Amino acid sequence: MSAQADPAEEFKDFAYIVSHDLAGPVRSMVAFSQLLKESLPRPETPEDQLHLELIIESGQKLGDMIGGLLAFSRLNTVPRSRTLVELEIVVARCYMQLQAQLDATKGHFNYPRMPEVMADTQQMHTVFFSLLDNAIKFRKPDQAPDIRIRCDKGNDFWEFSISDNGIGIDPMFYDDVFRPLRKLHTDEVYPGVGMGLTLTRKIILAHGGNIWLEPSEMGGLKVSFSLPR
Repeated sequence: MSAQADPAEEFKDFAYIVSHDLAGPVRSMVAFSQLLKESLPRPETPEDQLHLELIIESGQKLGDMIGGLLAFSRLNTVPRSRTLVELEIVVARCYMQLQAQLDATKGHFNYPRMPEVMADTQQMHTVFFSLLDNAIKFRKPDQAPDIRIRCDKGNDFWEFSISDNGIGIDPMFYDDVFRPLRKLHTDEVYPGVGMGLTLTRKIILAHGGNIWLEPSEMGGLKVSFSLPR
């Protein structure tokens, strides 16, 4: 008797294949639209120019969304090896990558000594970079971002939190923001595709931890998560 396929596993494979196969045509659509824009004579009307720019912009956004879905599906289909990861180095690298944004917004960033954990290095970078990037992006217009990492040692888990003084999230949407492509703001206000917290949650759960949201003591958002010691 043949083994019955697991519907959940089949869906994961399907999502990966669809996301992967869609990425190529979307890239081609954007590239050829840009070539068309550069090679055509001056558009007859401003509307023609606007329509072509909207095609390119929409294609780029679709490409970003597919990229996010592909990254999400890869967490299910691509095995990752775990090693002893120095989170001190991971956070320091994230800080270096985000330093230009912090300088531009006059932001402040503080973090304590960080432990070592058994994890996938790249996925830990994804977690911290995504959460820190969100803390900068979703700042209040009239305030410099103030971002603080905290780390507490429990019996079986390390508990981390990233707090900010930004715009926060209404508690009624705490569950929604972990869903793929879920956004609470328009691209004009806060650009993005709505996959950061989705990927972060997926990674934390895959490592045997948990993640939750609450208001921060600074008036913004506090994202807390745990990882096994």
